[in-house]
Amino acid sequence: MGQMRLNDVVAEIVGNVIAGRTINKRQAAVERWDDIDADGQYLAGIDGLVGRIDDRARALRVKAEKTAGSAQAELPFQLPAAVAMDLEGTTLVATRKLSRAQFERAIEIRRQQIAHDSAALREWRIALHQADRFWADHPDWSFGQCLDAIHGVAGRLRATPEVLS
Repeated sequence: MGQMRLNDVVAEIVGNVIAGRTINKRQAAVERWDDIDADGQYLAGIDGLVGRIDDRARALRVKAEKTAGSAQAELPFQLPAAVAMDLEGTTLVATRKLSRAQFERAIEIRRQQIAHDSAALREWRIALHQADRFWADHPDWSFGQCLDAIHGVAGRLRATPEVLS
């Protein structure tokens, strides 16, 4: 059993990524597990179990009920067997048990998640567009090098005095 707090071990692992190293998250977790104190291991175990519950709930789909003597009908939609009732995804409810109000809430949560994902995607596309100006001339550059070049251009534009006519 280690002496380090869970957050400190996580910060070190993420720090390695920020420093430019490529990591395998599972391998890093295994390698650093014994460095984490008992409270941190307990919390990590709980978080791991929550993640597995979430993954399984998202993977299962609502299926049509089998009726005696008839073939299973195909549904004209595919929904998860359980849905989150909050943005954090901590409260799961079986899709079959949803009231109409809960069904509408699940739709609203999904809409908000999609909006957040769409906003993040827009940021990635803007960043790619900005970096492409430099990748065109330097295809071997990393994004970090392009980012430094973007900062350099922006700094030069701010330093250039305005010309008044």
